[in-house]
Amino acid sequence: MKETPLWYYFLWGLTLIIFKVSFKIKIRGKENIPSKGPAVVASNHLSYLDPIVLGLITPRRMNFIAKEELFGNSLFRALITQLGAFPLKRERFDRAGYERALAILREGGILILFPEGTRAQHGKPGHLRQGAVRIALRAGVPLVPIVIAGTDSILPRGKRTIRLGKIRVEVGKPLAAVKLDKTQDSRRETDELLGSLKRRMKKLRDELYKE
Repeated sequence: MKETPLWYYFLWGLTLIIFKVSFKIKIRGKENIPSKGPAVVASNHLSYLDPIVLGLITPRRMNFIAKEELFGNSLFRALITQLGAFPLKRERFDRAGYERALAILREGGILILFPEGTRAQHGKPGHLRQGAVRIALRAGVPLVPIVIAGTDSILPRGKRTIRLGKIRVEVGKPLAAVKLDKTQDSRRETDELLGSLKRRMKKLRDELYKE
């Protein structure tokens, strides 16, 4: 991976201070994010704030997939690209995006994916798609489950005004993904790992919302 520029660490620290003061952000399980080496992070998705929140878990620079429509504005495209985003077509299989995701992991990076595919309605958990699991299996890297709470109240779906509120993040222990090559039939392994991810995220969600 390319060396992380100093401005990123400055921006990371400044943003963390802002979120602690403004949104009382609390993150549990930070130690479950690898300090080095590749990993896939699978998180629920409530708000456009989520990628920023996930990026605050560790000073390691993360990469995340964003819907192609967000790259239409040149200024915004430049901003989110610098923050580690790259586009993915959602209507059909995007081989270029898929290969880029694998390349990031081969280089030792962390990749954020939202298996629900879109922001949840009213905070309710959505159906988990197989993308994050398939990429983790193909790359043979740990799959880290994460659940966020509160961002949907601070920046609700369809709104542009940020409100005050509290953000809570639960980072679960990594799930092991045995590397599979593209010639193998991975349906059984995919189903098993997806089932484990669903159960782990449900447990994390229950822990967050019982507070």
